[in-house]
Amino acid sequence: MEFAALFALGAALSWTLAGLFGHGPARALGSMHYNRIRMVVAALMVLPAVFWTNGWASWQQDFLLPILISSFLGVFLGDFFLFYAMKRIGPRRTGILFAANAPMAAVLSWVILGESLSVMVGLALLLGVLGVILAVVYGKQREALHVWEEITPPLWIGLGAGLLAALGQALGVMAMRPVMAGGLDPYLASFLRVSAAAVFFWFSYPFDKKAHSLPIIPRGRLAWMVLGNGFFGLGFGVVLLLIALQSGQVAMVTMLSSVGPVMMLPILWVKTGKSPIVSAWLGAILVVLSTAILALG
Repeated sequence: MEFAALFALGAALSWTLAGLFGHGPARALGSMHYNRIRMVVAALMVLPAVFWTNGWASWQQDFLLPILISSFLGVFLGDFFLFYAMKRIGPRRTGILFAANAPMAAVLSWVILGESLSVMVGLALLLGVLGVILAVVYGKQREALHVWEEITPPLWIGLGAGLLAALGQALGVMAMRPVMAGGLDPYLASFLRVSAAAVFFWFSYPFDKKAHSLPIIPRGRLAWMVLGNGFFGLGFGVVLLLIALQSGQVAMVTMLSSVGPVMMLPILWVKTGKSPIVSAWLGAILVVLSTAILALG
């Protein structure tokens, strides 16, 4: 298996863990203010690694514009809509929609970057998306209901936000591919990308009247949840994704990094005490098959 595939799968696992920490703060603080805080937290976490690896030595002026574009589309807009969707339709359904970033990125990288899109890659993407959908669509069984399953109506708003999050992620990853292939240190890339997003989020703070009544520095359990999400989501997880992009094609990296909803199945089993139904496990098998095709082909 290529190292890029391993790092992409590592990013998926890291983001799955991040999702466990993100649902509560998104509800308590709102998507916009929560992202303001978590961006600063994540940037401070990554900064020591930049000095440790001497990441500044890899910097080139040509990297600035792609990083800003990736930060605005993939982090600022993508994460805003991601946590807005999570707040309205829960992390599981958000995962369904967010997995659409894989085929979006594959088509965009084929059209814009000229990356190859073979029949096997197309088949793997199709199997992967179908698998993710099967893995997380539980139906309407009462025993499957959980706090993570709650929906804030109208449903179409949450669905639209999830799709916009997927599109933002696809565009953000595609913008970073040439930069990472050009040799930029992944820790520095993560730090600059997240720091730029923090500026974008905090620029809106004076105009966000609701946020003025919310804490800038969360305390207690909420603070630990923000720290956990910042580390696994924007810190460790993003670094793994960027390392994968150094040598892996956008289509493969985005597909493998999108299997988090499948990884969440055993976590939900432990959390709810009930095993997911057969369709969920069937979806997991399809995702594993898709992963094998992309990683080994």
